[in-house]
Amino acid sequence: MLDMIDKTYLPFTCDELKPHFIADVDGQLAYFQKSASRYHEFMDSHPETAGIPITQARIPRQMEKDEKFWTITATKHVFDDPLRNSMLVQLLVKTYGSTPPIPGLSSWEECLEGDLRLYFEVRLPSPSSYLEWLRSNLSRRQMIPYVLDAAARKNVRALEGATQLDAMFLNVTNGFAWLIEAKALSDVSYMISFDNSRNQIVRNIDVMLDNSSQAGAGLERRNPKRSLFGLLTPAQFKDAPRSRLYGWLMSEYKSQPEALARDLSHRMGVDWPLVSRRIGWLTFEDFEEARPGACPWVRKRNVQPMTTDQS
Repeated sequence: MLDMIDKTYLPFTCDELKPHFIADVDGQLAYFQKSASRYHEFMDSHPETAGIPITQARIPRQMEKDEKFWTITATKHVFDDPLRNSMLVQLLVKTYGSTPPIPGLSSWEECLEGDLRLYFEVRLPSPSSYLEWLRSNLSRRQMIPYVLDAAARKNVRALEGATQLDAMFLNVTNGFAWLIEAKALSDVSYMISFDNSRNQIVRNIDVMLDNSSQAGAGLERRNPKRSLFGLLTPAQFKDAPRSRLYGWLMSEYKSQPEALARDLSHRMGVDWPLVSRRIGWLTFEDFEEARPGACPWVRKRNVQPMTTDQS
């Protein structure tokens, strides 16, 4: 328990990570330990890795492209730093602009001031308004007979499970929250079992707007009106957004708020232009700029540290 999991991809001990998980803590930690152990065994037995086929390396070296590892290492490095608030301000300004698009909070410093926490693998229940709407609109959103048969179950919650966020910064003092969905190489899912048109980006935005957060660890203190959604990816995909489905979706949702209204039609009376401003795209390279060493695997790409005024 006293050894760090991996010096590059997760340089923390299990004891250091425990406070950041809300449920199934041992199971969550076991995932990272097993993946790292598999990686170390493979690397120890292959001192020369050049030329090893992808089929042999993909599973044992999964950690090298696992967004769970990447996200924890990036966010926890910043969270643990004595200058974390100034670093988070840099990231928030770069992602959303100089002024928070949040009622009642006039500066990013004000958003962060208080009891700020960082959680991983956060589960947020699917909004009841969406589940009820989907039950009434199944024939428009699904066409496969056996799926429609399965939907006949009385439990409306069975139509969509909880959304699991990769990370969340939560200020339990004022309700501010930053919900983060991360991708390394994978794309977003473009449907759920019972809704062929429900993509992962809009699903995250939907739970952001809802107040059905589970109780415990302060999650019930999250204010939906003071919550932001951030997509976290390698810079390569933000520079070439059309290479991924999420690039098209993020562009549309940020530039055309009416697209949010279209894809979240169960929500009425929403200020969609404001919601659009609460959606942002940042990169692991941004974290490395804000806090050098936060993402050591991107340092090879010659990322230059962000200059700051130290006066």
